Amino acid sequence: MLAFRLAWLCLPFAGYGVFDAVLSSRSDPVQITSFIGLWLLWSVVLAVSLIPSASLLTLFRVLVPISVVLTIWGSIESDISFSSVVLLIATSFAASMCLLPTVGFWFVNGSSYGDEIRVPLRPPGPFLLGPIALAWMLIAGTVIFPPLLIASQQFFYGVVCAVVGVICCFFAYRSLSALAKRWLVFVPAGLVVHDGMVVADPFLVRRTAIRNIQPAPISSQGKDLTLSSIGLALEVSLIESVDLSLQINPLAPPEIVPVDSFLVAPSLTSLTLEEAKRRSIPSL
Repeated sequence: MLAFRLAWLCLPFAGYGVFDAVLSSRSDPVQITSFIGLWLLWSVVLAVSLIPSASLLTLFRVLVPISVVLTIWGSIESDISFSSVVLLIATSFAASMCLLPTVGFWFVNGSSYGDEIRVPLRPPGPFLLGPIALAWMLIAGTVIFPPLLIASQQFFYGVVCAVVGVICCFFAYRSLSALAKRWLVFVPAGLVVHDGMVVADPFLVRRTAIRNIQPAPISSQGKDLTLSSIGLALEVSLIESVDLSLQINPLAPPEIVPVDSFLVAPSLTSLTLEEAKRRSIPSL
């Protein structure tokens, strides 16, 4: 996070000249609204980057990429300069950093309890093909456009955009928050699958019931809890079958199925295996 904070601290120095040139020809209300919005965005992100909390991860990952969009717009509207290039590099670096698995790990473990390690799970594969980007665009559009429309005295469009945007943002942000709260959790008693998108309740497997944890072979017959996540999955094999309460369809009642192995897709595979070894859980 130190590298992110250093890049983020550079933004006011590089961005002042770029946005000053772009906004100088705009009306006073637009200039004031824009500068307040830019400083508010920068301040909130900087503050959030100092507070490791699972509840702030979604906010962090939603706000940081907005800076890239604003930088591209500012660079197009103004003449290309050294400041605009530096600003684009800094915001792109910050946006890339905020999506790293290690950053997610830092946030979610900031609110962990006692001897507990939370490893974020990778997002479902189909969600990467559009839903996540669409949800982010809805939120970003609501953050950017209504204030500017109202400042431009286009009150009707600004209010309509704000009302519709807030309603859409509620569902979009809630969905993104659900993705950020999918974890594989190491606890003193064993292993917990904390994933409200696939299990009805956190699924605890006691350490003494685990045969081993290993990279899942192609021929694995384990219950797939990865939701088609892209990348390497881990197979958790059990000594004996246990009941698992599945809740893939939120409108249907939970389905109780016996499992003797299951697949998960932690975003930090090597760290997961190392933590399993540290806790004396058999792993390969």
